Amino acid sequence: FFSTKTVMLARHSACAAQRPQQRLARGSSVVRGVVQQRRVQPTTSPARSSVVSFASRSVVLAAAEAQKISAKDVKALRDATGAGMMDAKKALQECNGSIEEAKDWLKKKGMASADKKQGRVAAEGGIFSYVHLGSKLGVLCEVNCETDFVARGEKFQEVANDIAMQIAASPSVEVVSLEDVSEEMLDRERKIEMEKEDLQGKPDEIKAKIVDGRIGKIAKTLALLEQPFIKDTNMSVSDYVKSATAEIGEKIAVARFTKFELGATIVKEEKKSFAEEIAEVTGKA
Repeated sequence: FFSTKTVMLARHSACAAQRPQQRLARGSSVVRGVVQQRRVQPTTSPARSSVVSFASRSVVLAAAEAQKISAKDVKALRDATGAGMMDAKKALQECNGSIEEAKDWLKKKGMASADKKQGRVAAEGGIFSYVHLGSKLGVLCEVNCETDFVARGEKFQEVANDIAMQIAASPSVEVVSLEDVSEEMLDRERKIEMEKEDLQGKPDEIKAKIVDGRIGKIAKTLALLEQPFIKDTNMSVSDYVKSATAEIGEKIAVARFTKFELGATIVKEEKKSFAEEIAEVTGKA
């Protein structure tokens, strides 16, 4: 058997051999604890993390939508409507790239601000013409917009040609708007109406109201913007111009026009009847 001294030496050697392994185990557990703590504890608060995550997704989605809109589609929409580049791009993004839906979107968006655009200066545009079949009636009119780019656009050209055709189809029209109707002419018409038999014996106040209504109707027949639009009689020419302003995004205005009717300036002699010619020859006139 072993002596007490031998046993003590053996135990001391065994403990000495186990100490490095224990230190290593404790070090590993500390490292694992630190790593786990770092994994468990977030660097930011949960609310902030969700906001950052949502913002990141929004940016990614917006970028994806923007990438879907090609420059070709933007140009096609601008050519069709005359809208600005950013407006056209936004319209296509809102309508998932559909050009037809984007046209309606631009129109609805523009109608709300069409009245505001009426105060702008429209100095661009062009002179447009329309000659009716048979070449016996022709029209020249000036239609304005704000920029040369819009003036060259397909939509503006269409609007201007529609206006020229409308003038040719409106024989009573003499001026652009009600404000252009001559006050002197209206005063003459007012005097004529006041003297008509159907108004005699009526109180002056009633008579004045009736005459004002009649004069207003006469004035409307003379003003281009008050006429029913030939392509859609549910709207007036003024409504049509306003809708074009909304769709294009610029003020559209009719400045002036002139009509040409074949033979209108020629003074024709009244043709004599056969009996009158015989009487003149025989001296029995």
